Amino acid sequence: MKLNVTTGSNEVQDCLTKLDVDLVGICSVDDFKGTKLEEMALRLLPGTNSIVVFAMEVFPEILGLAKSERITGAGSMIELLERHQEFLGSRLTKSAYDVAKVSRKNGLKAFPLPAAGCPIDTRFLSSVFSYKHAAQTAGLGYIGRSSLLITQNFGPRVRLACCLTEAVLESTKVPIKSVCSGCDVCISICPAKALGLPGEGKLYEFNKFACSSFRNASGGCAECMKLCPAGNN
Repeated sequence: MKLNVTTGSNEVQDCLTKLDVDLVGICSVDDFKGTKLEEMALRLLPGTNSIVVFAMEVFPEILGLAKSERITGAGSMIELLERHQEFLGSRLTKSAYDVAKVSRKNGLKAFPLPAAGCPIDTRFLSSVFSYKHAAQTAGLGYIGRSSLLITQNFGPRVRLACCLTEAVLESTKVPIKSVCSGCDVCISICPAKALGLPGEGKLYEFNKFACSSFRNASGGCAECMKLCPAGNN
């Protein structure tokens, strides 16, 4: 039997306080109405009323040792970063499914989106859902010149997952300004030369294909995330 939306939404809201993640943000349908984010959300779950975004910190101790250079036969520290991110991803994905489970238990449809493995249109290297734009809309941070979400406490060193739900949840959207200082370190150090100065009205200039080609050839890269000064205080 389908429960009252208010009752179910309260159950979901309460669930959010018990999750094992570092950050939780919520954007309600009014926050993303008329945007590309709304189009993406409604394509996946037509009755979406809220988007819940989860974030966990990437440990700087592990990230700091990761290098894009790979020597044949030598151990690569970037492999440790990959295992670390897989662990964080498992926690984030579990949280997305926990919220979806509570939502569905209360008669409200939900669509959990995992930390890794969201389908990508390889023609444009674009995901079917933008986690970082959902996170920015929910007030978790601001997209900087690296094209990464930059949070107040962790800078760009976060992993994300999301859950779309019919539950009507309280938005965490707040007026925020960019925590990207415009130091352009990410642009100057990018080994793929994939980042450039953004044009007027743009947050970033990013060549996805150059980045992807370099990462595939080198075995991975995290230079922009590693060297960004944001969140290092």
